[in-house]
Amino acid sequence: MLTGAVSTGDIWQFGLCDRAQKKITQDLNLYRVPSDLEPLLRRIVAVLRLRGAHMASD
Repeated sequence: MLTGAVSTGDIWQFGLCDRAQKKITQDLNLYRVPSDLEPLLRRIVAVLRLRGAHMASD
């Protein structure tokens, strides 16, 4: 699984790419800066922690 993010600077959106199944899943939640800054940063940290856990197990 690969997590991706798209941003216009003010609006962020995330998605997942499953290469094995050749499937992209778009998260419909939009994160607006600055009003949604805290949940946006929590989401980014969660993605980075997940990636760090995968790298540690490799």
